Amino acid sequence: METGIHTHTGTRTVTDSYGNQVVIPAEVTRVAPTIPAFIQLTELLTQGGGNIVASTHEVTSNLIAIFPDYTKANPYHYNVRHVPDLIAAKAQVVYGPDDRHSDDDKAQLREAGIAFVALNNVHTFAGMCETILTIGEILGEHALQMAEKFVAYYRHNMDDAARRTAGLSAGDKKRIAQIWSMDWNGQRVYTCINKDNISHAYYEAAGAINVAADYCGDRTFMNHDCSAEQIIAWNPAYIITMDSNREYGGVRELLLSDPALADVDAVQHGNVFTCPTKLHLWNARSSEGAMMPYWTGTILYPELFGDIDMQAVVRDFYRQFYNTEVNDEWIHAVLAGK
Repeated sequence: METGIHTHTGTRTVTDSYGNQVVIPAEVTRVAPTIPAFIQLTELLTQGGGNIVASTHEVTSNLIAIFPDYTKANPYHYNVRHVPDLIAAKAQVVYGPDDRHSDDDKAQLREAGIAFVALNNVHTFAGMCETILTIGEILGEHALQMAEKFVAYYRHNMDDAARRTAGLSAGDKKRIAQIWSMDWNGQRVYTCINKDNISHAYYEAAGAINVAADYCGDRTFMNHDCSAEQIIAWNPAYIITMDSNREYGGVRELLLSDPALADVDAVQHGNVFTCPTKLHLWNARSSEGAMMPYWTGTILYPELFGDIDMQAVVRDFYRQFYNTEVNDEWIHAVLAGK
């Protein structure tokens, strides 16, 4: 995808995920990302520039601690999902996956002079790189430069992890599953991710085999429902989950204590790990996902990733991309998934 700022008088254009040219203001200072991961990414690309005037209500105190400009830019907590809020916030551009807004919503935005840029390429590594560059382009020249720097870092980590694990035979590769548990319609269900999730790319780069790569169960948010019987049939040697202080917390403990999973290799050997998080989950469509291949590699193949110090990786990431120095306590919480 060609990137760069292409301007006309008072306006310029960017290309959305469908290849459409979308006209946006020449100077964009008031934006509304449609998903939480793009809030974090916007703050990173603008270095806390105070551009987000409406967002989802899933902004964490951790993000605000690093980017206090967020509360100043959106003091009324305008919600990106509500068109009247976007109009009241005087948003110039709304961007993100377009399934968050109906066709009627988008028509109302057009009538109000608010540009909508559909960014749906978030399920693959190449798609994420393209999306990051497009968000940088929307936000302007300085943000685009930061996006180019970040994508170079992202690509380096993915390529380096893949290089380290390139010599593994199929039989030597560790079998992994990303399993979550949540309450859905009054029932507790397990969910997994297949090859259509960005996490699959991280695990593949780290030399793992995603046992659910070709699985397609009923959809629950971004994941697919799967039964305990299915997890037993896959019998992963490692399980990555998400819990700690998130809404549906304690999943690692739930997996380890579920009698139905007692014979699964990962459970038997205690190889159930909580994905890092702080500003956002690493195994989601977040910028911090750039560190996920290294973290996964250090767990699965310590002999191949022995020179990777994840505390140093986190410290350097915050310094480079959040312009923030963090202490050991913060880093420990990140890596513990808290």
